[in-house]
Amino acid sequence: MSSAMHRVSLSKFKKMRSFLFACTVLIFCACGSKKTADKETDNTLTQRLNEFMKANDEMNLEKVLDYTYPKIYTIAPRAEVLKVMRQTFDNDQVKVDIDSMKVDSLYPVFKLGKGSYAKVKYSMLMLMNFKVTKDSADTGGAAQTEMIRQSLAQQYGEENVRMDDKGIIHIRVKSPMVAIKDELSKEWTFVNIKEGDAMTEKMLSKELREKLATYN
Repeated sequence: MSSAMHRVSLSKFKKMRSFLFACTVLIFCACGSKKTADKETDNTLTQRLNEFMKANDEMNLEKVLDYTYPKIYTIAPRAEVLKVMRQTFDNDQVKVDIDSMKVDSLYPVFKLGKGSYAKVKYSMLMLMNFKVTKDSADTGGAAQTEMIRQSLAQQYGEENVRMDDKGIIHIRVKSPMVAIKDELSKEWTFVNIKEGDAMTEKMLSKELREKLATYN
């Protein structure tokens, strides 16, 4: 397993401990509606997506990293990425779960240089369950959770963020990623993309980013 899956210099990257980082590293996906290209290539890509989805469903983080574009490990060691992922999804403050993962669009595969690429748009529901103790509740834990909800609403849109009666924050996330098969990745692997993002610019060439931007 996502946003993840996400954005900063190496020194800051190693210090990331929030679920927002997970959205860059963790690329959640499932089979959904598709815009297909070459049938044989698309079948191979779809199979990898299915395997990736299964790893996400099983919360098999080690396997998820096998499906993450390996260039990320030249920026931060795989062991450090795994550590951040584990701390992101379950720590002393919050437990994060994923629900309703699906691929909204799988665009045609295209070639650029020695690589093959395909843009993917996916969506998911993130559930943030804050571990409020009696002490934290007595010192304004509920108010702090509401402040977090408001902050997330500013980022994802008020219509995409809500807090239920149990204090669990529900976030509807829609995000693009790219499937990659190149000299670093002999099989299809995946990474999130975001315009103007430092991590995206480190991972993907300007030519590739511009090409991906033409698929809407």
